[in-house]
Amino acid sequence: MDKIGKLTLAHFLSDKDSDEQTVKDASSRLITIFNATPDAFIIIDQTGIIELINASTETMFLYKKHQLLGKNISMLMPDSFKNAHDGYLLAYLQTGKTNIIGKGRKLRAVKSNGHEFPIFLSVGEVKNSSHTQFVGIISDISEQEKYQAALVQSQEKLAEATRLSSMGELAAGIAHEITQPLAAIASYAQASKRIITSLKTVDAGIIAGPLEKICEQAIRANEVVNRLRTLAKRHTAQREKVVLYHLIHETLDLAKMDVRMLDHNVQIDFEEDHPIELFVDPIQIQQVLLNLIRNAADAMEQEKGMPIKIQYRALSAKEIEISVMDLGKGIDAEANINIFTPFFTTKKTGMGMGLSVCQTIIHAHGGRIYYRPRANKGSIFSFTLPVFTENQSSGNK
Repeated sequence: MDKIGKLTLAHFLSDKDSDEQTVKDASSRLITIFNATPDAFIIIDQTGIIELINASTETMFLYKKHQLLGKNISMLMPDSFKNAHDGYLLAYLQTGKTNIIGKGRKLRAVKSNGHEFPIFLSVGEVKNSSHTQFVGIISDISEQEKYQAALVQSQEKLAEATRLSSMGELAAGIAHEITQPLAAIASYAQASKRIITSLKTVDAGIIAGPLEKICEQAIRANEVVNRLRTLAKRHTAQREKVVLYHLIHETLDLAKMDVRMLDHNVQIDFEEDHPIELFVDPIQIQQVLLNLIRNAADAMEQEKGMPIKIQYRALSAKEIEISVMDLGKGIDAEANINIFTPFFTTKKTGMGMGLSVCQTIIHAHGGRIYYRPRANKGSIFSFTLPVFTENQSSGNK
């Protein structure tokens, strides 16, 4: 072999060795990354048989590697999801339509000790493989769900505290509302007594009227107490189908207990071809409306006799907007930026949590809440809510 031939062969062998080492190094790095990630990686074939797992899979599911390889992935799923998973894979292979392939979703998984826990699963198809394979990337979201549950609980406690604060501010109005029916009851009862004692023979028809008035006023007083009890009691979010018009009027009955409302009447303006139904927690939405109405009364403290206007209208077939309008001094630019920020307030007294709680409630219902100045004078606070649809059902949400 001549000199040139020897150099060429040596160069070829050197390149080949270099390529093999590069592949080996790349493979080692990929395996290291594969095992170092905190997420579980599981590769299965088209029938759901587990072919490869990483170290985090063993840690997450409390299985050893040999206990999973060659077994069906369904052993890591609760019974409610096993059949659906096999159906998803089969449908994808037959039609190419993706239900879980290439998408992420929240599910439940099962550890070797039978403990169920929440996961976020992403599934992809392994391309250019010798046979059909899928890779699942699994994140344990137990801590995230605990945090979310704690956040919801904190928001409910804050909303409850705000309701109780409102109760304290309504105290003067409570006395006013209760005193009137109680005074009427006493007056009608005394009249009935006088009629009975002045007549030798009691005519039932004569005293029927005063007795009926006694009943009416007693019911009125009881309704006031019940409305207050409903507003103040500990409350777990409970959504149901309600008619918006009725919800607004029930809220106004509560608002009238506030002595500040004696200086203002409330006008309701609405566009309604048929009763608008919502799927909401009525107590929480009443809390939002009550807060906005009382804020409007505060804004018009120097505007005695000026009305507060409540308007609602359909933004679309799926969304309604409710607005509370006042003719007060309005809100300056600085306050407008921070108006929904917790603990920010323009009042001399108050926690600065009312609008923040309102925002939390409306966002939880899938709506928006916002402020804009009124054209001539005053403020408009509006919030949106989705209208009721037939696929919604009563119960917690």
